[in-house]
Amino acid sequence: METVDPLKGANLSYKDNKIYLKGDFKDNQEYSFSFNYTTQPKKALYFWGWDKKNIDPKVPNHKQIWSQGQGKYTSNWLPSIDDMNDKIKFKITVTFNSDYHVISNGNLLEKKSANNLTTWTYQTSHPMSSYLVALAIGKYAIKETKSDSGIPLENYIYPNLVANYEPTYRYHKQIFDFLEGEIGIPYPWSVYRQVPVRDFLYAGMENTGCTIFSDDFIVDKNTFNDQNFVNVSAHELAHQWFGNIVTETDSNHHWLHEGFATYYSLLAEKELFGEDYFFYKLYESAEQLNHQSELQKGSPLVTPKGSSLTYYQHGAWAIVALREWIGDTKFKKIIPQFLKTHQYKNVTTDDFLKIVTEVTGKDVSEFAKKWLHSTKFPAEDALKIVTKSDFMKSYLQLAGERTQPLIGKYQLLSKALDFPTNPYLGQEVVSQLQGDFSATALQLLEKAFDSNQPQVLQALANSLVKIPEAFEPKMAQLLKSKSYAIVEGALYNLWNNFDSKKMSYLQTTKAIIGFNDKNIRSLWLVLALNTPGFSTEERTHFFEELNSYTATNYNFRLRTKAFEYLKLLQSYSDKSLQNLALGATHPNWRFKKSCTATLKELYSNKKYTQRLNRLLSTFPDKIKQLLTNK
Repeated sequence: METVDPLKGANLSYKDNKIYLKGDFKDNQEYSFSFNYTTQPKKALYFWGWDKKNIDPKVPNHKQIWSQGQGKYTSNWLPSIDDMNDKIKFKITVTFNSDYHVISNGNLLEKKSANNLTTWTYQTSHPMSSYLVALAIGKYAIKETKSDSGIPLENYIYPNLVANYEPTYRYHKQIFDFLEGEIGIPYPWSVYRQVPVRDFLYAGMENTGCTIFSDDFIVDKNTFNDQNFVNVSAHELAHQWFGNIVTETDSNHHWLHEGFATYYSLLAEKELFGEDYFFYKLYESAEQLNHQSELQKGSPLVTPKGSSLTYYQHGAWAIVALREWIGDTKFKKIIPQFLKTHQYKNVTTDDFLKIVTEVTGKDVSEFAKKWLHSTKFPAEDALKIVTKSDFMKSYLQLAGERTQPLIGKYQLLSKALDFPTNPYLGQEVVSQLQGDFSATALQLLEKAFDSNQPQVLQALANSLVKIPEAFEPKMAQLLKSKSYAIVEGALYNLWNNFDSKKMSYLQTTKAIIGFNDKNIRSLWLVLALNTPGFSTEERTHFFEELNSYTATNYNFRLRTKAFEYLKLLQSYSDKSLQNLALGATHPNWRFKKSCTATLKELYSNKKYTQRLNRLLSTFPDKIKQLLTNK
C-alpha cells in the first residue's frame, strides 16, 4: 500500500506492509473500521492494454484487469490475510467505466450507473479464503443458463468472438449437472461464472463461484477436436467442492485440492468421451508417474514440495485406487460426508482418512503408506486397475510388440487398423511403423490413411518426416483437413520433402490461421521466407507480419512462437527487440525466462550488441540493468 488513510477507528495503523486493527475485541461482536488506501500492485492484480505500448493496431486490444490470488497473494491489492486458514465473507464494490463488465465472486447485489460510471456490488454467501477472491474487468458478451438444480450459470466471451461461444462452452451444463450428481452434495455457492482473460498465468483458476481462465481456450468449431476447454472447465468446477468448500490447512495437503479436481474432471470426460478415453488417460499418467519413480524423482503425496505431476496425477490415482479398494457404494458415502463434515473449513489428509475409516470400518494405514506416503508410484497396482478394460488389454498387447520385427506382428497391426479404427490403437500402429518404408509397412500406412480417423491422421502428419513419393498425394490432401494440428504437421513435412511443390503447398494453406497461437500462419510465414519465388516486396511483408506477432496485445504463446521463429531466422526488427525486452518483464515466468535468456544471448552476440545499445533507452529499467549489469 502506498498510503493508508484511516477514516473511522482511531486504532488503525499501517506499518511494514501490514494494517493493524487494535482494540479490546470480544467474541461474537461486530467491529467496523474504514480507511482509504492507494496501491500499484506488482502482482496478483494485472492491467493489460492500458498503456498502449508496442501494440498492433490491427488487433483487438482487449483492455482488461484481472486477479490471480493463489501463489501471488491477494493482499497486493486487497487488504486481506494471506492464509488459507483465514475464512472470510467478502463484499466487493467496484466503480468503473460503464463500457466494461466488472465481475467478482458471489451474488450481484446492486448495479448503479451515473455519469458514464457503473458501480457493481458483489457479496459472497459463505466464508472463503482470500486467495479465491476474483476480480475481472473487460468488455464481454454474456450468456446465462441454469443447471438442472437451478444454479445460474454465467459464461462470458469477447463480443468479437461470439460465434465461438458454442464450441468454447460445449458440454458445460452437462458437466455441471454430472458433477453435482456424482459428488453427491449440491453445488455449494449461489452462482457459477466462467470468464476468459488475456495472458492468464495458468490454464484456469477456481476462484469461488467465478473461474477465470486463459482465452486460449476460446475455440472455433475446427479447433474443438484438437484442443478444447472441457478438461479445464471440469477441473476448475470440481474445485468448487475440493478446495473451495473444504480447503487444505497448508501445502502438505495440496493433493486434496488437485487430486480430487483431476479425478472428477476425468470422470466428467469419461461421461462425455467414453471408457476408452478414461482408461487411456489413466494409463498415460501412470506411465509418467512410473517413469518419475524410476528416475528416483518421485515424492509422497502428503508433502509441501510435490510436483504438479504428483499432486494432480498421483493424487487422482490415489482416489482411483481407493474407490477400487472400497467399492462404489462406500466411496459415494465418503465424499458427501467428508464435504458436509468440514464445509467452509480447513482440512488435512488425516481428516479425510478418518471419514474413510468411519464409513468403511477398514484400517487405512496400508493404503496410506502405499498411495500417500511412499515416494514410489505403485505401478503394479495401477496396471491391475487399467487392465480391467478390454480395450487396455488390446492396447498393451499391441504396445508389447514395439521391439518385434514387422513380419511377426503384421496381422496384429493390421487388425488394429480395421474399421472403425480405435484412435489409440491406430496411433500406436503409426508409431511402430515410423522410419520403416518396406512394402509391408507401406501397406499398413495406406490402411492408416484410409481409416480417416482424425487422431490417426494427425499421427501420420507428424510422424512421416520422410514421405515416400507414393504417399505425397495422400499427405497433400491433409492440407485441406479441418484439424489445425494435422495441417501443421503435414505442411512442415511436405515442404521439407518435395522441393518442386513447395509453392503449391503454400498456396493451398495461405489463408489458414490455425489455433489462437496462429500455429499455421506463423509456420507458413517462416516457410515462405525460405521459399524461392516470392518477390522482395512479398518477403518484406512476410517478415513484418512475423515480427508484428511479438506485439504486447497478442497472447504470450503466439509471442513465444514468433520469437522462436525469429531466433531461427536470426532476423529481428527493432520493434520485435523492444517487444522481447517487454516480454522479459511479463508475469508468466516461463515466457519471462525465455525472453530474458534470448535477450542475454543476443546482447552477447556482436551482431546485435550495438543495435540493443541503441534501443536500450526504450527498454524497462530492469532490463537495462540486466543487460548492462548496472
